[in-house]
Amino acid sequence: MALFIWLSIRVDEPKLYIDKIYLPALNKTQNTTSRSNTTFTFLLKLVNPNKDKGIQYDPIHLNFTFYNTLNTTLPLGNVTLNGFYQGHEKKAKKNGVVEAGVKNLTASVKGVVDGKVYLRVDYLTAVKYKILVWYTKRDQLWGGANVEIGDSGEKMGKKSVRLGGKEPRVIVSGAWKVCGGYHALLVFWVLFIIGLGFT
Repeated sequence: MALFIWLSIRVDEPKLYIDKIYLPALNKTQNTTSRSNTTFTFLLKLVNPNKDKGIQYDPIHLNFTFYNTLNTTLPLGNVTLNGFYQGHEKKAKKNGVVEAGVKNLTASVKGVVDGKVYLRVDYLTAVKYKILVWYTKRDQLWGGANVEIGDSGEKMGKKSVRLGGKEPRVIVSGAWKVCGGYHALLVFWVLFIIGLGFT
């Protein structure tokens, strides 16, 4: 009985992704008129992973910045999407248009890593979970990710970018790195080997 109750009230957070993003001003194949456009568009994908719980979203605030150095950003624009209800195991896609806060996107947004352009996308919202006919209290959610923009002015790659908070704030360098789940294991083995040296 206790297990049933626990499973009934246990919830999984929704997952938010940048599915598409397009900045005409950064499309190197377009004419001068298109490249002077200071607006850009995006497609946000939201996934409810819960099998038996709906999600009520508060307004979703999105903030866009661009990297002007390897680890600092400058404001680009922001937008707020209306809140909505999402059913069990449902996916939703929300289009948005942002008016950039800079007069000349082409001149302002430049590549900082081998000529590549990176945007930072962060979101903030709150959600309530619907269990049967009741709603839980609101939970604050936030997260972000770095998004690489190609010469076409669009997000690089077909895979959606998860705004999950696990992406590093700074742009990843080419240095050797350990996969997240193995950091603790690496530390354990280092300490184990050092311990052998003292025995």
